[in-house]
Amino acid sequence: MGIAAGVGHFFQSIIELIQGLLGAVANFFQWILNSIIGLFQAFVGFVEGTLGFAIHNFFILGTVAAAVFGYMLYAQRQGTTPVSRTIKNK
Repeated sequence: MGIAAGVGHFFQSIIELIQGLLGAVANFFQWILNSIIGLFQAFVGFVEGTLGFAIHNFFILGTVAAAVFGYMLYAQRQGTTPVSRTIKNK
């Protein structure tokens, strides 16, 4: 092997080293981007789950409140509550 071949291998090694460094930098930025996207997706999933839970409970509590309100109106019309008895006695 001659001096020319040795110099050629040296420059080839330098080029491969630079390619490796550029690949590492590119992978680092890809990892950062994927981390940001993953964090955003996790946040969206959290918000979706929280809103789903809140809306579900809102309808359940609204149904219970409507049933209690309906019972109170029914009881007042029947005169079986203390307030309706007081109003009827006046």
